[in-house]
Amino acid sequence: MTEYLTEQEQIQQLKNWVKQYGPTIVIGIALALGITSIWNYWQSYREKVLVHASGVYDEMLSLRAEGNTNASLVQAQKLMTHYANTPYAQMGAFIIARDAVLKKDYSEAITQLNWVINNSKDKSMREIARLRIARIYIEEKKPEKALQIVKKADDKNFMGMIDEVKGDAYLAMNDKDSARNSYQLALKELPNAEVTRPILQMKYDNLAK
Repeated sequence: MTEYLTEQEQIQQLKNWVKQYGPTIVIGIALALGITSIWNYWQSYREKVLVHASGVYDEMLSLRAEGNTNASLVQAQKLMTHYANTPYAQMGAFIIARDAVLKKDYSEAITQLNWVINNSKDKSMREIARLRIARIYIEEKKPEKALQIVKKADDKNFMGMIDEVKGDAYLAMNDKDSARNSYQLALKELPNAEVTRPILQMKYDNLAK
C-alpha cells in the first residue's frame, strides 16, 4: 500500500508510472489543445466572414435605397459568389429574384430561388423559396408545376401558406373542390394571420357551396 512506501519508493513508482503512461498523456493533451485551437480559429474565421458579408449586404441595401438597382444587384451577386454559406447570400438571391419577377423574367427568378433551395441550411428560407417558385408557376399558367414544387415541405410551420398556394393552383386548374378543401385547411392552419387571413377567407367564401 502507498502509505507504507518510503519516500524514495514513492518517487520511483511515480517515475515508472510517468514512463509507462507519459507519452499517451502528452499525446492526449496535444490533441486536446490542437482541437481547441482549430475550433477557436474556425469560430474566429466564421465571425469575420459574417462581418464582411454583413457589410456587403448593408451596401446592397444602401444602393437600392438610392435607386441604384444595377449596382445593388452586383453586390447581391457578390454575396452569392463569395459568401454563399451565409444567410446574407440567400437574401441577395431573394433580391435578385424579386427584381427578375418585376421584369417578368420568371426564368431568372426561378434560377435564383432554386439557388436558395440548393444552398440554404435554413429550412424556413428553403420553404419561402419554394412558395415563391410555386406562385411564379401559377402566374405562368403552370399550376401542375406549382403543386409539384410544394409537394415537399421542410418546415411544417409553413403548411398554412403551402395549402393556400395549393388552393390557388387547383383553382387555376378549375378544380374548385380541391381548391376549397385546400383553402379550408389553410384557414385552420393560419388562425392568427391578421394580414393574409381576410384574403384567404374571401377565396374560400367565393367557392363555398
